[in-house]
Amino acid sequence: TCLSDDISVAMMHAVDNGAQIIVLGMGGEAQSSFISDAIAYAVEHQVLVVAAAGNDGPYDDSIDWPARDSRVISVAAVDNLREPAEFSSRGINADTESFVSDEGDVELAAPGVNIESTFRDGGYAILSGTSMAASHIAGLAALVWQWDAKRPAEATRTLLHEMSRDISDIGDDNATGWGLPIRKTE
Repeated sequence: TCLSDDISVAMMHAVDNGAQIIVLGMGGEAQSSFISDAIAYAVEHQVLVVAAAGNDGPYDDSIDWPARDSRVISVAAVDNLREPAEFSSRGINADTESFVSDEGDVELAAPGVNIESTFRDGGYAILSGTSMAASHIAGLAALVWQWDAKRPAEATRTLLHEMSRDISDIGDDNATGWGLPIRKTE
């Protein structure tokens, strides 16, 4: 267990030491002023913050904090068929402005079911969850980071939107948001 003030300190430390992307694979029901302040600090310093939407699905308006925060990219999970994972939290996209990142929206989707990941004691495990999906988006953001942009975090977020392909209900939907970003290969 990690306390929100510890997470906040870690986020600010990462920003101060040159991080360009922070991924938050955790969440909870209540907003933390500590984490909210750390998100503000990161965004002010052009650091992209990516957060797991939560595993409280399939219910609309079930996204956890800090993924509910419109300043972060909220990531939902899909399976190998690009279907929304049953456990993945859902947003309120249908009730907010389409293709605008509002509080409580799912922004992007990524693989989050049966993902091989590192685990305790130097091992590996097959895991499922929106934390797995958020890590995919953070990794893709690192690959396409917009170094030459005046505001690289914002430009990278915009590029991820442009790369997204609709995979669920048509448009900006509660389960997958803008869709699945797909990196074009040369």
